[in-house]
Formats: sequence, structure tokens, C-alpha cells
Amino acid sequence: MGFPHTDGPRRRGVPAAESRPAARRPADTRLALLRTAERLFAERGVDAVSMREIAAAAGQANHSAALYHFEGKRELLNSLLERHSDPIQEAWLVALDRMIAEGRESLSELVGLMVRDVVGKLDDPDGGTEYLLVVADLVSSRSFPIVSMPAVSAPGILELWARMVHHSGPIPPEFLQLRMMRVASVLYCSIANYHMLVSVGLAVPRDAFIEDLIAALVAVIGAGVRPDALPTES
Repeated sequence: MGFPHTDGPRRRGVPAAESRPAARRPADTRLALLRTAERLFAERGVDAVSMREIAAAAGQANHSAALYHFEGKRELLNSLLERHSDPIQEAWLVALDRMIAEGRESLSELVGLMVRDVVGKLDDPDGGTEYLLVVADLVSSRSFPIVSMPAVSAPGILELWARMVHHSGPIPPEFLQLRMMRVASVLYCSIANYHMLVSVGLAVPRDAFIEDLIAALVAVIGAGVRPDALPTES
């Protein structure tokens, strides 16, 4: 095995530039922190993991590294969400345009688009399952509620939700946010439960699970609010 060529004798104790390990780029460190956070959050829950633990588990000598790259846990969580949801939402916008052009827009088609792409994250080896488990945790989180994250207000989900509401029963404006949170809860918690059951050996066919989840969400979104359930002005 040869040695790296140098232009002259090396001073004792001073390694050649070629022999020094390359410093990790900030983008690489940020990605390593995100991947570590995904794993720890999925294993233990968002509230149970500190930024210091994430930095240490990511192999950072400086345990404040996570705070250097992310101002706090909320920013880290939003970056985690964007890392996985941005490509999905970009695909939704393209699919919505095609769906409209082909004249096949319906509540069932819209919900199917959402469900199939989100469930498909289970097959993403780069943190897809962990992402889904984290979102399932956030939909009921009091510390970091999913609705407070900028990532869930991106154009893709807003456009898809607006089109689904267009095909729903009458929903007063004050109920829309509640209905959207219910949809997120049913979607992500159902996927988390499916993953858990499959992990312990229960044979649940993926296609059947998807169709059942689509049917459940069509019912949730499509149901109107009874007029007699609303307060009347005195």
C-alpha cells in the first residue's frame, strides 16, 4: 500500500493535509441531526428527548450542536416535517392538476391521493416510518401541536384540503380547523397503529388497510354539520 505524496519532508507531529480527516460540512451535520432526531422521537416520543441527547447520539462532540443548527426543538421538528412532506406536497400539486384536467376529481379520489402517498412513506428507508410515527405523536401533542408547524401550511396540503372541503357536506368555517385536525389524527394514528400491528406479526394486507382508511376519511370529511348542532343567534 502506498502513502500519499507530499512535496517535501513532513515536520514531525504535523500531518499532511491529505491525511487529515475532512471536516463534516454544516449541511451534513444538519442532516445527521435530523436523522438522529427522527429515530429518537419515534422511539421515545418528542417530549422525552432533549436537544442535548440528539447532538450526543449524532456523534457531535459539542452537545450544543443541535441548538447551533436549529434554534430549538420546534425549529428542528418543522425541518423534520419539511424534509419528508415537501416532496409529497409538490407531487400533490402536480397530481391535482392532472386530476382536474382528466375530469376525475372527487372526494374519494382526493382522499386516495393523500392516503396512498402518506402510507407510502412506510417504504422510505431514509426515516419514512420514523417521520410517520413522529407526526402521529404531534397530532395530540400539547407541547408541539402539529397545527402550529409552518410545514403543515404549505401550498400542497392547503390546496388539497380546499378541494376536499369543496366536496364535503356543509361545514361552518369555525369547524374547519377542528375537522382538519380530526383528519390528521385519523390518518397518522391509523398508520402508526397499522405499523405496530404489522411489527408484532399481524398479517394486515397493505392494500386492504389503505382502502379501509380511505373509506374512513371520506366519511370524516364528507359529513356535514347538522344545523341544529350550531348555536343560534339570540
